[in-house]
Amino acid sequence: MNEHFFIALSSVAGIIGNRGQAAYSAANAFLDGFIEYRKSLGLPGTSIDLAAVSDVGYLADTDAQWHQEVMKNIGGQTTDESEVLALIAAALTGDLDQSCSGRCTTGLRLDSLENSFWVQDAKFTALYEAAKGSLGSISQRDGLSVSLHVTFSAAPSKEEALKVCYEALAAKLAQVLVLSVEDIDPSITVASLGLDLLVAIEIRNWIAREANANVQVLELLSSGSLMALAEIILNKFPAYTRAE
Repeated sequence: MNEHFFIALSSVAGIIGNRGQAAYSAANAFLDGFIEYRKSLGLPGTSIDLAAVSDVGYLADTDAQWHQEVMKNIGGQTTDESEVLALIAAALTGDLDQSCSGRCTTGLRLDSLENSFWVQDAKFTALYEAAKGSLGSISQRDGLSVSLHVTFSAAPSKEEALKVCYEALAAKLAQVLVLSVEDIDPSITVASLGLDLLVAIEIRNWIAREANANVQVLELLSSGSLMALAEIILNKFPAYTRAE
């Protein structure tokens, strides 16, 4: 039987563990290992190590207080349904195999490592130190000397914060799409830029990292103009309390 694809929906728990769920973590580690075994035989295989999914299933059905407790326990960052579907679609077409060698790990944010339980595990020490060192490289690559959430807090007015947010967003989109910043206008729509779901996920994760704002992928794609998206980002910034 010639298979065109073979996808294992695994969990990031197979990598970092999950307190109180040793058997579950071991089972997901097996899935990752099984995919590696298949690939060693020249067979197709993709393993997607999912973080907690926020908008469907268990987390979506819990109350806010318990949701917060669960997130504290598992650490990292959640994914949403649209991201899971985008990853599966990329696995089906082979794009995921090219971008991450058949194994995709989600939910491990570099800038929130100190709040994750697994960084205390000695076997992750080298990875933790490397991740801390790479944070400066990320900010430099994105053209930001400080994160957006720091800039928001220091901005003298909401209008100034919005301007900074738009300029950073335009620069990031220009970088990802290999465009000149001058070619991007505040009134241009996100849809007209032709973002696919994987690029949208990258932008969404950048927003979460730099602005501490949780913007869903579908919300990003349907936000209208880039200035409107900048307003959405700013309005979702949790510590922004300035008056209009």
